[in-house]
Amino acid sequence: MRERGVTVVTSVLDGAGKPMNEFVAARGLFPLLLSPAHRFPFYDGVFDLVHVGATALDEAGAPAMGQAGTTEALEFFMFDVDRVLRVGGLLWIDSYPCQSEERRRVVVKLIERFGYKKLKWFAGEKAGAATASIYLSAVLRKPARG
Repeated sequence: MRERGVTVVTSVLDGAGKPMNEFVAARGLFPLLLSPAHRFPFYDGVFDLVHVGATALDEAGAPAMGQAGTTEALEFFMFDVDRVLRVGGLLWIDSYPCQSEERRRVVVKLIERFGYKKLKWFAGEKAGAATASIYLSAVLRKPARG
């Protein structure tokens, strides 16, 4: 990415008692030690792409309690993602594991409320899983509002 003039910023959480920021920085990425419950320390509309990893949507609101975040916390997280994303920018939700069909509906309703255009959309069960798990992956384009 460096050869193409792309700056990559990633959030890092403490892993096994050791911060991952050195590991991330050694690979040319800019590490941020924050959780999805924090506001992003960036101006509005500065990113062309926001990648939301597998557990970030669930960690929004209740990471310390080991349970899915509340709907309000999820809205806060999505609002902040939307805030830092440029008009026409992409939101990539990567293999989000929904605990239930109800949780998937909440996430879908929230995405629709923001008016994102679905460029790529996949929701389905994970093959070979002992219990039924619903996963959502999507690439969405932020609309112009006004």
